[in-house]
Amino acid sequence: METPVQKVRFGTRGSLLARTQTRWVADRLQQLHPQIEVELVVIETTGDKQRDRPFTQVGTKGMFVKEIEEALLQGAIDVGVHSAKDLPSELPDGLSLICVPPREAANDVLIAREACRLEALPKNSVIGTSSARRRAQLAYMRPDLRFVELRGNLDTRLRKLKEGQCDALILAYAGLHRLGAEWEGLITQILPKEVCLPAPGQGALAVEARTDRADLMALFASLHCTDSACSLEAERSFQAALGGGCTVPMGASAYLDGDRVVLDAVVISPDGRQRLFDTHAGRRSQAREVGTTLARRMLEHGAKALMEGHD
Repeated sequence: METPVQKVRFGTRGSLLARTQTRWVADRLQQLHPQIEVELVVIETTGDKQRDRPFTQVGTKGMFVKEIEEALLQGAIDVGVHSAKDLPSELPDGLSLICVPPREAANDVLIAREACRLEALPKNSVIGTSSARRRAQLAYMRPDLRFVELRGNLDTRLRKLKEGQCDALILAYAGLHRLGAEWEGLITQILPKEVCLPAPGQGALAVEARTDRADLMALFASLHCTDSACSLEAERSFQAALGGGCTVPMGASAYLDGDRVVLDAVVISPDGRQRLFDTHAGRRSQAREVGTTLARRMLEHGAKALMEGHD
């Protein structure tokens, strides 16, 4: 008879948001299984070590998850908790996603020094963001806007905003919401998806473990949300088929409509001048096929050239 799980070691990045998200998962696991002991193990990732370099220069696939995945494979931790948007399209051999907890809203948000909306920002305002996806979509809507590379934790980015290094920030709603009312209160506008389509997996958490840990899969089943997992699968399959990572100006966001999963996707040239948008839907059981079909169709209509900045 298999020994019941008595303790779960959670691997997490060291940022306030990462630790908050991991603690949220650990707390809910303990609420369902009070006998379980939990431990948070902080792991520094490549993306954390190179905060001053633009994403395009770091050039590491899975820059925020690689070291956590190595710790999983070595048995140093039991599970890793990730922001799903940080996960590469393909997981390493021997690892699986065992749980997708209920998802937060996936929208991006604006935090402006003058507490105004995107359309009210003065001409030539400077936006702080490290995301090619956000830059390209906002440039499409507002060609006058200028952009500066802004990495680091939330405290660092907010300090740079207050110092006047930029006029506004673009961040994910989910992270600010998970941090609590004080952080969520900084939001000046929740951006509609028609303006800024989120990254695949944005707003979702993903719990990763070794494929051979059937005991952990059973333990975390009570936290798993099938609706969130369905939309995430459609988005991740789209990303994999398109060949897009965090340095590519593309977005994908799925939602459920009865027994159907509907996937919206966008690919934009890096300068924001050209935009390709498309939608595809299918049965929930076909979430993976919905993503791959939409990606192939968009590639047929010139998505690759747009991603590479060609006409």
